[in-house]
Amino acid sequence: MAIKQFVLKHLRILIPAGVVAVIAGAALAWWLISPLFIDRVVDEAFPFEMPSEGEMADMTDDEMSDLRAEFNEAMPSEAELADLSMEDREAVQEKVMTAAAMMPDKPMEEPMPDPAEPVAILTGNFMDADRFHQGSGVTKVFRLPDGRTILRFEDFNVTNGPALSVLLSSNPTPAADGDLGDYVDLGPLKGNIGNQNYEIMDSINVDDYKSVIIYCVPFHVIFSTATLEQP
Repeated sequence: MAIKQFVLKHLRILIPAGVVAVIAGAALAWWLISPLFIDRVVDEAFPFEMPSEGEMADMTDDEMSDLRAEFNEAMPSEAELADLSMEDREAVQEKVMTAAAMMPDKPMEEPMPDPAEPVAILTGNFMDADRFHQGSGVTKVFRLPDGRTILRFEDFNVTNGPALSVLLSSNPTPAADGDLGDYVDLGPLKGNIGNQNYEIMDSINVDDYKSVIIYCVPFHVIFSTATLEQP
């Protein structure tokens, strides 16, 4: 009887201690291997390694074009981003934005499509969206003598970013993705610096739109805005 009581007494001590040890061991194992799962997801979502500044400085125009194509191909789709957890999506976004900002500028220098006295009907100045996403320059909506309407950027400069598009928005002062209001997408941004033109289709009534937005489509991030006003 004394032996039985001795065994039962020590079992009552050992069993909880064993349970605690198992739980602690499982927690430690998960802590050690979970970063591997997270890293794997992030790397699969954006498998792109940015060359150093020195390597990019030595690249030819064709090599730089190939680099941009590789970057764009590695960009995750909106569907792929939607399948990620919030933590992983933010990690991918940071990696993509950092790589895009390191890309050399893509300059554009487009002349006015018709120099015969175009009429500026709206104008605005680009401004920063935040401390990281910055933009400057002038935007104007021109009515051309042949009846076409174009949106033109002059002395334009914006932070490099992935999959940037040019939007016309009904909101004069959009500050975040939820502020876009009614908008139309005029197409991909042609270059992050320089003068450039975007044709506005005849079906679009420019009077309905109060701002121009440089917008990162896959991550729903505003890079720069310009409020449109009559000159």
